[in-house]
Amino acid sequence: MSPIGICGDNCSFCPRYIATQNRSAKELEKVKELWVRLGLRDLSFPAQDLACFGCKPENKCAYSELRACAREKGIDNCGLCAAYPCKLINAAFEKSEKLRSYATRVCTLEEMDMLHKAFFSKKQNLDQIHHNMNEGKKKDRKPPTSGSTGSPINLAPGERSRYGNRI
Repeated sequence: MSPIGICGDNCSFCPRYIATQNRSAKELEKVKELWVRLGLRDLSFPAQDLACFGCKPENKCAYSELRACAREKGIDNCGLCAAYPCKLINAAFEKSEKLRSYATRVCTLEEMDMLHKAFFSKKQNLDQIHHNMNEGKKKDRKPPTSGSTGSPINLAPGERSRYGNRI
């Protein structure tokens, strides 16, 4: 599984994912406390229901429309989509920014650092993936050809091309 989720979240820093991987009920309780403070869950919500195993179809997702779109296109995250960025991912970025703005008022610096790495760097994560994907496509392009025949440009050393360049 990629550490970058469909929406750009980084599971490697996600407290829910880490607590689940550590099989730690105590850590999930701490996550619940944070989620309640952030207004993402209420006190009656069972901490064990916060367990997260990453972007899997059986998991609840705050961005279910994104997940459905990515699954339909057969991609692991939105950064790998030719249509990136789209209306759906931009809405996710806005939602994340609103949460970040609120979190600055109710979280410690340590919590903000963790939240930034896990959730508030969505756009940067996906931008980097999209950039890397496009760079890979550039490297895969065929060499230039001459004329309409599609044959490679083959000039002898010292010979000038039709553009006047010496090869």
